Amino acid sequence: MVTREDDGVGNIKYKFRMIKKLLGAVTLLYFIWNIFSGGIGQKNIFMIWNVILAWVPLEIVSLLCYINSKYKKNGLIKIITIFLGILWLLFYPNSTYIITDFIHLSSNQYHLINPNYSPYTREARIIFNDNVNIWLDFVNISIGVWIGYVVGFISLYIIHHSLIKKYNSMVSWILVLIVHILTGFAIFIGRFNRWNSWDIILHPTNIITILQSIVNLKTLKFTLLFGVLSLVVYVINYLVLEIGKLAVSKS
Repeated sequence: MVTREDDGVGNIKYKFRMIKKLLGAVTLLYFIWNIFSGGIGQKNIFMIWNVILAWVPLEIVSLLCYINSKYKKNGLIKIITIFLGILWLLFYPNSTYIITDFIHLSSNQYHLINPNYSPYTREARIIFNDNVNIWLDFVNISIGVWIGYVVGFISLYIIHHSLIKKYNSMVSWILVLIVHILTGFAIFIGRFNRWNSWDIILHPTNIITILQSIVNLKTLKFTLLFGVLSLVVYVINYLVLEIGKLAVSKS
């Protein structure tokens, strides 16, 4: 006999799968757009790889949800869960790291000095560059950043609510805060030391070398800076979802 609770859980799983498929379709269209958009935008092909990396945490969480729903908890399942949890933590920073890809727009000149400017006239001194190619760069990177962040956010949102159920709201937020501090550090070593998530497996000794060379005040500042960015963006999106859920429940 199917209970109302089972039916509700099944409905949630169905919606989750549909959302993933829609996001996957949008991501695929973005890849196609990025490849064939032409112009200066071709230099943003690297965004495809960064978006793929940002997808990894959501796929790991999907696998965790599947395992926990299909198999009884035992020693092996706990070990697999811990392993996947660590793997998720290694890849999650990619979804916030992708926000820093906006720095690749710095070489584009979006503002120009107006050659027709003269004081005390209606002519603006600074005008926007109407070169379509540099705005194509802006659109390509913006869409990639948004896709990459959203899929990573969903993965943390699911884990966050799992932690609330297992512990309580306060403990879950403390753990989320720790995740964002670690994310801030990961963004720093990824952006400035070019360290990647998979290096912990392929080149595990590199992280020791990096840690020995970057334990200083500058590292702390950047860790806190990027950590705050990661936390603030997450909290904003979290609150938007919670307000949306509250509004739907009251309607």
